[in-house]
Amino acid sequence: MIYLDNGVSVYNSREYRCDPKRCVRDCVNLVSHGHFDHVPSSLSQAIVTSEITHAIVESRAGVKVERTTCEHVDLLDSGHVPGGSMFLINGDKKVLYTGDLCTRKKYFSPGARPVKADTLIIESTFGRDKYVFPPTQETVGAMRDWAEDNAACGKHTIFYAYTFGKAQEVIAALEGTELFTTGPVLKVNGVLRKFGYRLDAEMLPDEPGEPAVIVAPGGGKRDPLLKKYLVAGARTASVSGWAMDRGLTRAAYTDTAFPLSDHADYQELMDFTKAVSPEIVYTLHGFSKELAKDIRTKLGIEAVPLKKGHLTLSNFQ
Repeated sequence: MIYLDNGVSVYNSREYRCDPKRCVRDCVNLVSHGHFDHVPSSLSQAIVTSEITHAIVESRAGVKVERTTCEHVDLLDSGHVPGGSMFLINGDKKVLYTGDLCTRKKYFSPGARPVKADTLIIESTFGRDKYVFPPTQETVGAMRDWAEDNAACGKHTIFYAYTFGKAQEVIAALEGTELFTTGPVLKVNGVLRKFGYRLDAEMLPDEPGEPAVIVAPGGGKRDPLLKKYLVAGARTASVSGWAMDRGLTRAAYTDTAFPLSDHADYQELMDFTKAVSPEIVYTLHGFSKELAKDIRTKLGIEAVPLKKGHLTLSNFQ
């Protein structure tokens, strides 16, 4: 039995809660990664998660969290962010919950790899065929060229990227460039360095000087320090898979955008699903209806979008 309510609940010999909004007593609470929209607001119960996610959650939430294991759950690299996990739940049936995933090679991961399962619960953030990303190296090359052009014009460059995951990906991708960032990103970098990650970025100077390349949180526009660089004429870019939409720069109030994403694109979602070869697929988040339809029509696999309150027993009879 699978249903969407307080995360994704899976009954497979026992009860599991995948990325619950609140941890629940007397069930297995599974937390896939350290982004706030996947971390429970209540952490009073022990969670099954990776060592890195545990450290990130404690650092970002500012609380102590008990970490545990479950013999019936395998943690698999999701390729999304450092420490991100998919969960293979072993019971009467094998259920694979991807959480957010990315199958492309990253600085911290070779990318998520499919495993056989009876049921697949897969994210569908970019589950429309218009979202097929260009090769990563092509995007990174364009980012480097843009920053160099800005410097040649005496302009600072600001890449806006999520504090955890995307910011580190940009820092790693631009290795060899002198990079600066702000406190929130440096805090996450400090946690990841304990696990052996090399992330070369320094604290942004208090006053603008020579043209700088800056990696900053998307919400950093409100940072008083960053405002000094904006006033000095810094050029700005959003780094997001949504850069495939022409309207992103206008919506984000940036000069340009680059389609570097922590998520799988449409074709990668389809290829991953085909390789898992499940009996049934449940899609959630983003374009869940569109992806489910294409999985049915193009792959010939039963698929339905998982909606809140939707209860299904079909795969557990």
